[in-house]
Amino acid sequence: MSIPVTTDDLATNLEEYGAACFLLSVPPGGGHPKVAHVPVVWDGEVLRCTPGGGTLRNLGEGAPVTLVFPGPTRDSHSMLLDGTGRAVDEETAEIEVTGGVLHRPAPDSPGDEAHC
Repeated sequence: MSIPVTTDDLATNLEEYGAACFLLSVPPGGGHPKVAHVPVVWDGEVLRCTPGGGTLRNLGEGAPVTLVFPGPTRDSHSMLLDGTGRAVDEETAEIEVTGGVLHRPAPDSPGDEAHC
């Protein structure tokens, strides 16, 4: 079961989940997703981070992204955030969050029931 996350929830959720997440982006025109491990800062309007050059090129002036925050414990939900990311300068990206969910924990083994 997934639980919706809104931008109103982000400050509280980031206190629980921490700032480190996996940022997934795709090159313009398609291709393999790029995954970067980055810390983020929520300023009340957008998330800011400093990914590498490849991710910044993927984002350009605006591209879809997903942020994955693993659950703080093995049996807790992961937080998944979707949004639009863009390169602000040669080091910084900002992500406008458009939606998110707390996603149920994975089962111990394939075919097992999930921990909800």
